[in-house]
Amino acid sequence: MIISGLIIGGLSIYASIKTHKTLNNKELSTTVFSKKNDYPRKKSLALKHRSYISSDKNNDTTITQASASKNFSIASASLGFVVAGHILFAPLALIGIGGLAYLVYPTWKRAYYDVTQKRRFTRMVLESMVLPATLLTGQYFAAAIAYWFLYFALNMVAKAKGRTTQNLAEVFITPSNRIVYIMRDGAEVEMTLKDVQVGDTLIIGAGEIIPADGTIIEGSATVDQRLLTGEAQLVEKQKGDLVFAATMLLTGRILVDVEKAGEQTIASQTSQVLNKMTTFTNTLELRSIDTADRLALPYLALGSAASLLTKAGNGLAIFWAPLDDALYAAGPLGVLNYLNIALRRGILIKDGRALETLRQVDTIVFDKTGTLTEETPSVVKVHTCQDMSEQDILRYAAAAEHKQMHPIALAILAAASAQNIDIPTISEAAYEIGHGLKVIIDDHTVRVGSHRFMEQQALPLPEALQTAQDDAHQLGYSLVYVAVDDVIVGAIELHTTVRANTVATITKLKQFGYKIYIISGDHEKPTQYLAQQLGIDHYFAEILPEGKANLLKKMQQNGQVVCYVGDGINDTIALKQAEVSISLRGASTIATDTAQVVLMNGQLDQLVELIEIAKSLDATYKATVVASAIPTAVIIGGVFTVHLTLATAIVYYVAGMGLSISNAMLPLLNEFRRNKK
Repeated sequence: MIISGLIIGGLSIYASIKTHKTLNNKELSTTVFSKKNDYPRKKSLALKHRSYISSDKNNDTTITQASASKNFSIASASLGFVVAGHILFAPLALIGIGGLAYLVYPTWKRAYYDVTQKRRFTRMVLESMVLPATLLTGQYFAAAIAYWFLYFALNMVAKAKGRTTQNLAEVFITPSNRIVYIMRDGAEVEMTLKDVQVGDTLIIGAGEIIPADGTIIEGSATVDQRLLTGEAQLVEKQKGDLVFAATMLLTGRILVDVEKAGEQTIASQTSQVLNKMTTFTNTLELRSIDTADRLALPYLALGSAASLLTKAGNGLAIFWAPLDDALYAAGPLGVLNYLNIALRRGILIKDGRALETLRQVDTIVFDKTGTLTEETPSVVKVHTCQDMSEQDILRYAAAAEHKQMHPIALAILAAASAQNIDIPTISEAAYEIGHGLKVIIDDHTVRVGSHRFMEQQALPLPEALQTAQDDAHQLGYSLVYVAVDDVIVGAIELHTTVRANTVATITKLKQFGYKIYIISGDHEKPTQYLAQQLGIDHYFAEILPEGKANLLKKMQQNGQVVCYVGDGINDTIALKQAEVSISLRGASTIATDTAQVVLMNGQLDQLVELIEIAKSLDATYKATVVASAIPTAVIIGGVFTVHLTLATAIVYYVAGMGLSISNAMLPLLNEFRRNKK
């Protein structure tokens, strides 16, 4: 039995060492924001070791990745000295024992706190007795092996958190290719965000994400600082005020002197997301601690009974049952590995609880626009009148919309580019924003906008366009009107298009057994038509944002567990109401996105991958429980039936820990192999 246990433990240690070498990464630090002011402060990424965990918020409860690595090194050295003492020179073992005592000191300290302050018998109190009792029995080597493996596991968890930070930083680097405008020598210059330097003057308009930290030197604006506070906090900013990367400019227009750019702002953007990602793993750790505390007295009772019925050494063996240690290390490690797998596949899971809740979801609700359909529509037709050509209408519209970033502007600019239409310059002095735009082009006053905008400008709709207007209202597509010198000369017809792979994704979700709904603020006819196209039986049309949340609430009252898939920002209320919230908005807004999960590639088929990841995590966690529960049962049962010795129990402890950690690491190793193919 001892030999077989040693073989299993040895193989597990070997597999874990190979994993450690494969996945070893350098330590990273993050920047978090103080809620007292807008200035960032540094904080090291922390691993919560249970010896320090306390419900008392005033206690220091964290150790850094560097500390975890140091503790593992001490455990390794202690094991080496114990082995050397056994083989070469016996007094060397005392150095190893001293190293083990150093590692267990926090446990003794915490046990003293639990007894004197909490007046409660906890797992820490029980474990504070394990090492001295084990050493008194002469099992130096077995104890050194066990503690080496425990600290190896904790070091793996710390490094997994480090990898999460690094991968998340890489995610935030991706949007740096977006186009921004800077002021240079009195003129606006277009460049990519990654080329922005400290000292440049950024031009930022309403609806844009602020791309870098800096000070406002001209203009005023309302800024949503959700990144800094975790909630939608609107702040009025004016000349001289600081603004920060990844916050959103809601109204106004400002010029910003860049003070931090590029990688300097990445840490700021990652901190809030990282905190949410690791909160769930910390929760798992706390759950395992709570479970261990509840089992402390039963373990003590079983050990005491075994000591009375057999002998003291056999009773001590029960205290080496690996269940709680394995779940404490392997549970969070598995979650962190799956978070990294998701990131590698372009799925950002900002809140780890979403993975757990997703397994319980039975209803998936899709927002229509920007989710099932492309956010940017397509120009399908140009209606003309007043002897104006299609190219002229596109030319005027593209010129007016040239610096706009909303979907309709992008569609018009794409159509003009496809026809190689030269876009003339406009006069900024006559530039107005409302339900449309008014600009001066070649001494002509050009207006571009909706029917309502034209009515506000007192411009009558020509009879030639009346039929097109009626059809647009009935079928739910858009018309953008173009007027030149107070006369409407044409309209641009834009249609929404269904996202690629949407039909296949909906079919797959229905095969999984989910109830599928569409919620839209659009008219009844286009929403019904889309539902028919996709084979979705349930839909709601003409629903305001507040109404979407109310519909989700009614579903939940009927016992349904809801996953809402929306655009991440405009559906804030509905996203918060759902048990699981997912955004298809893509990489450019992940810092301000309120969704728990962001599909970075903006593709709906990633939803199927996310569900499969959640199911795989569930299966892996159950396998981890089994891998640690079987040795625990063998130890407890063996003590009472075959008088299992302390040394054998420690071997089974090592085997259980090894199998649990290896099982938690296996999905990430499989992901590496998958990417190499």
